[in-house]
Amino acid sequence: MILNRSKLRSPKLASSLINQDINRIYRRHILGGLPTTLNLLVNDVCNSKCQMCLIWKNKPDREFLPVELESILSDSLFKRLEYVGVSGGEPTLRKDLVKIFEILCQKTPKLKGLGIITNGILHDVVKDRILSCSRICEEHAIPFNVMVSIDGVGAVHDVVRGRPGNFESSIKLLEFFAQETHIPTSFGCTITKENVFQVDELLDYAKEKNIYGRFRIAEFIERLYNTQQTDYIRAFDDLEAYHLGLLFHRLEKDFEVSKTHQKTYSNIRKMVAEGKPRSIGCPYQSESVVITSRGDLLYCSPKSPILGNTLTSSASSIYYSNLKIRDKIKAEDCQTCIHDYHEPLTFWQYLSGQLNTKKQSRKYNIKRLLIHSKGLSSAIKNSSDLDKVVSRNRVLIVGWYGTETVGDKAILWSIINNLRSRSNAPELIEVSSLFPFVTKWTLRELEIHDISVVETYTDEFEDSVSLADEIIMGGGPLMDLKVLDHVLYAFSHASSTNVKKSIYGCGIGPLARDEYIETVSEIIRLSNSVTLRDSASVKFCIEQLKGKNIACSEDPATDFIEFYKNGQNHSKRRYFPFPDKEYLACFLREWGKDYSYDLNESDYNDQKHSFEKNLTEMIAHISLSQSLYVNLLPMHSFHVGGDDRIFNRKISKEVKKAIERVGSCQLPGSIIDCASVPVSPTDILENMSHAKICLCMRFHSVLFAENLDIPYIAIDYTRGGKIEAFLRGKGKINRMLTIEDISSGQWRKKIVSILESLKVF
Repeated sequence: MILNRSKLRSPKLASSLINQDINRIYRRHILGGLPTTLNLLVNDVCNSKCQMCLIWKNKPDREFLPVELESILSDSLFKRLEYVGVSGGEPTLRKDLVKIFEILCQKTPKLKGLGIITNGILHDVVKDRILSCSRICEEHAIPFNVMVSIDGVGAVHDVVRGRPGNFESSIKLLEFFAQETHIPTSFGCTITKENVFQVDELLDYAKEKNIYGRFRIAEFIERLYNTQQTDYIRAFDDLEAYHLGLLFHRLEKDFEVSKTHQKTYSNIRKMVAEGKPRSIGCPYQSESVVITSRGDLLYCSPKSPILGNTLTSSASSIYYSNLKIRDKIKAEDCQTCIHDYHEPLTFWQYLSGQLNTKKQSRKYNIKRLLIHSKGLSSAIKNSSDLDKVVSRNRVLIVGWYGTETVGDKAILWSIINNLRSRSNAPELIEVSSLFPFVTKWTLRELEIHDISVVETYTDEFEDSVSLADEIIMGGGPLMDLKVLDHVLYAFSHASSTNVKKSIYGCGIGPLARDEYIETVSEIIRLSNSVTLRDSASVKFCIEQLKGKNIACSEDPATDFIEFYKNGQNHSKRRYFPFPDKEYLACFLREWGKDYSYDLNESDYNDQKHSFEKNLTEMIAHISLSQSLYVNLLPMHSFHVGGDDRIFNRKISKEVKKAIERVGSCQLPGSIIDCASVPVSPTDILENMSHAKICLCMRFHSVLFAENLDIPYIAIDYTRGGKIEAFLRGKGKINRMLTIEDISSGQWRKKIVSILESLKVF
């Protein structure tokens, strides 16, 4: 295939990757595969007491002298070194560290970079020695970087590292090097069972402070003497593993900018959350090597045995005479190793990704799909009740699955339950998912088995569309989203007119862009049955989209609530922080630009700031005036669609400050809990049921609270949309506060009457 370079997203990147690949081939096959990277362990002692490493238990031992390092580096094995990473132990404990850097700069003429990683415990010592090493590198015109170990914010880091006060010293060093020097500075976070649910807070911190870092999963590594640390290393239960999947997706899409490291994060996510083998290579398979402080040579730190000692034997001889051992490591250990060794993105990987993206963009181009669909006849409208339809053997459910909120999960339960309640239930039910690992977890939370999850925009998805007897667009709003394209694809590419196509339990809007209005209109036209969840959506569908025979019914999520109320799903409570206290349960979300409507960017940002400030003051007021603890719970825990936990952490800090400013709290202990874990639909309902008051902002939190018949206050982030329509339909508009009510401070007057109307005190 001839590739038109002008069509590439980044011709400069492509050119760079081609040069990189040529250089790699040249080094491996022309120069004999000489190492280009050296991991130099300058000592084997440490002043930290990390959970994932037991080097700190070692006593001072043999360490190569600077002159011995000079002799080691004289071996021809190291004549092509381009980068040396200095670590330990704790490398800054060596008083002669500067001399080591001098030798590295002098003996490796092709060096393109030197780096060091430190625990930052001895603030002044670390600062002075790293500055001295930096000056040496500068004198030799060799780029230098520093990484500071930080495994969490505050006490979280101190616990993992076993040293109280370590976070404070480390963060001061990080800020000093980043802000007051020209040294490229980053942090390194190692994730163990201890900090698994707190590392998100470190990511928030990094984004807020605009500092860069890398995140890795602790691995069993021979040189760290940690093979017995099974309580901390890769000891994650299923919920923790899923949570890490969410984290590494966020890191890949919302933090990391390097294509190479994005690829690493994608690999880690798949390994830890999906149980897949390692899918990326490793530089230690061919181009990197390790030398310990005793002069021992290793192929890699995690699994390599000591191959020989470079103080007594030729490094080249040791390296080349043991290649079978390296082959054995690659064959037996590499596929399960989760250590964050990075394999650069290759040109062919980049090209393949570009071609796949181009292919997908063409196949799912909305304009092309609309041309195709308009050549099809309108569907014959028939019954809209899923459980009364003559069953089909193979049913495909499409929608925004893979990004589902708790409400969407409840809807999915309802759809599948109705399908399986038919007198002749389908033999196969498939769910199309944008992110299958998310939907698989959803099905597990709902205790639904024997459902096939297919990834959207894949050949498997297209096969499922062509083979389906029935296709259901299940739940979620039909709104201004590009991913409407796969729904239109499914409805317009179903194998024959005998395929039943349904819209079940959806809302409509926000819907403003012409191409998406036209797309939703076509999806409705091609549907045999359309059942919408509210009268406002039905009205819009009939008046604006020319829909016919549109039915309106309760949101399908209500079926799941009834199932819960009947006591059939209370068995697996996992998150319930205030079992014996009265509390305010908050189900908040960030107010997004997509619901700002007529506001320009500046006015939106100003009102958003005012809204968040007043929201925290309102929560603090309710807590103090009613003597309630505060429980912040997420209805959504995935970066795509807005992870509520991120917003909750931000709000939680401000509520604490607001309460402290008042200074009259009579409640003992910590009065705010902010869920760090993904919370299941059942646990959301449990927390709602036990709350004294619920503050609801997510649409389905309002619906849940109403159907549970519990006291609640609703915040209409939709500005006159689905929440207001729902409350008017229930005669509960007096429970509602608007964005404007809160941002303007009018809540102070309204909250009094709302609380009185709830009659809970």
